[in-house]
Amino acid sequence: MLTYLKVRNLAIVEEFEIEPGPGFNVLTGETGAGKSLLIDSLELLSGARGSTDSIRGGAERMSAEAIFHLPARTASSFEEYGVEVEIANGTGEVVVRRELASTGRGRVSINGTTLAVRELERGMDPILEIHGQEASHDRIAGQGFRELVDAYAGLESTLLRSREAHAAWKESAAELARLQGAEHDRALKLDLLRYQIEEISQANLEADEDEALRNERAMLANAQQLTEATSEAFATLDEDEDSALARIARAESLLEPLGRGLEEVRRIASELADIRYRLQESARDIGHFAATIRHDPARLDVVEERLATIDRLKRKYGPNVAEILAHFEAIRAEHDQLSDFEAATGRLAMEEERRFAAWRAIAAEIAKARARAASQFEKEIEQELRDLAMERTSVRLSLGMHESSSSRLQIDGKGIAFGPDGWDAVDVLIAPNRGEELRPMSRIASGGELSRIQLAIAAALFKHADTTDATLVFDEVDQGVGGRVAEVVGRKLRELARTNQVICVTHLPQIAGIATTHFRVWKEDTGGRTVARIERLDAPEDRVAEVARMLGGVEISESARLHAAELLSAGEAESRRKSTPRARAGR
Repeated sequence: MLTYLKVRNLAIVEEFEIEPGPGFNVLTGETGAGKSLLIDSLELLSGARGSTDSIRGGAERMSAEAIFHLPARTASSFEEYGVEVEIANGTGEVVVRRELASTGRGRVSINGTTLAVRELERGMDPILEIHGQEASHDRIAGQGFRELVDAYAGLESTLLRSREAHAAWKESAAELARLQGAEHDRALKLDLLRYQIEEISQANLEADEDEALRNERAMLANAQQLTEATSEAFATLDEDEDSALARIARAESLLEPLGRGLEEVRRIASELADIRYRLQESARDIGHFAATIRHDPARLDVVEERLATIDRLKRKYGPNVAEILAHFEAIRAEHDQLSDFEAATGRLAMEEERRFAAWRAIAAEIAKARARAASQFEKEIEQELRDLAMERTSVRLSLGMHESSSSRLQIDGKGIAFGPDGWDAVDVLIAPNRGEELRPMSRIASGGELSRIQLAIAAALFKHADTTDATLVFDEVDQGVGGRVAEVVGRKLRELARTNQVICVTHLPQIAGIATTHFRVWKEDTGGRTVARIERLDAPEDRVAEVARMLGGVEISESARLHAAELLSAGEAESRRKSTPRARAGR
């Protein structure tokens, strides 16, 4: 629901600021007062193209800002565009702002996040719908024609099944295409994989082998130096009476007898004993190590060659033996898959066919349901049109298909375009008078006639649906009607407003009299310039005066006031009689 709208520097609007209410809102005012500018601002906020010609003279930029309070499921959809929406009590607030500078540069944002105009248009599509304007010929109540039929037919759960089945088929089709696309290079790839597998396999690598080989190479390459060093080290420690161990043993034997009476001497003797034990262990370790030293030039050559082989494989397949072995397992698996290409392709083709058939069965079910619903929907729309004094108007909901030569879907030997929701293309065809040819609704010339047709479709739909998240704006809906028909138009709008927010620009007192929220637009001269103004008429006497003006012109007679009061009183009584409790988000 639109809860706030502010417009600055749009044509003769210096600043508009309104807070529409839930239910039925009307805008009234003399011709040329600026009512259409409010519609223009809403169109800009729904993604319509902006023009610098619309900027108020002398201003650097124009701006429009709106606040919508929306159900959580709709508000959360803006997260697709990177917009953060805080949800509280099942409702989210969405602040939409658009600016256009005299230089031609513009800016669009939702909740402070900058978006492209195309993203704004997509995001606002189900939220703000303006009827009677050229931009909305193919949409009613925030929905496309096919969506309208689906909503009327109650196909929500079936469509969900269709989308899930379509997604599963797309997954199989993509994998099959990937395999088939690789067939051209398969032979070359297999040759390369065979070479790599053979090269790594022949190396017969073992995990951490390179580390052990590097240690062995160090031993073999330095065998002479190691032999000499260990021999001298062993001799220094434990070879003759002058060795370190012999000297420490003598020192220990000299001190040990004296340690019986002197604590300090006993401690030193004990430390010497510890040193002697450790040196004995070191001497044994040196001896053991010396025994492992080999003078083997032939083995050194073998080790060097083995390390060279491993280093060559590292440069090709990974920084260490573990990475090379992991690569080996991966290319073996890929080789097996490519070797099994025909069998794998056959299995995938069967799965793709199975999933496509499953989706097609659901889509066929949807197509039949749409055809049944369209026939009944047409009758209800025509009944609504008869109520609106358009009894000569015929309506057909045309279900067709678009051909596509490259399509996977074949019907009667022709390729047919399709998507997750099926293959039907729905159009609304109108014949305004008996005997005339049915034409697409987009070719209806009269804005008022078009707006009433859209009103009839919306009215027929909402007899079978609860609500949409759209704010429905009707412009020129009362063009060329009066008397009883005007009252019927008003009742239809009020019925829509029971479960939706409706904003209507009207010239008819019969419609203004039954609104729940009434805005008056006028213009005045200020400082030598014309400025459009807007106000909300809350006081009963103000509404009476405005409706009386609509009834009788500039000079308001007492009879016009009485008639206006009667219209307003009747409208309030009707609203009380038909109103039902409902929760709505407020600002």
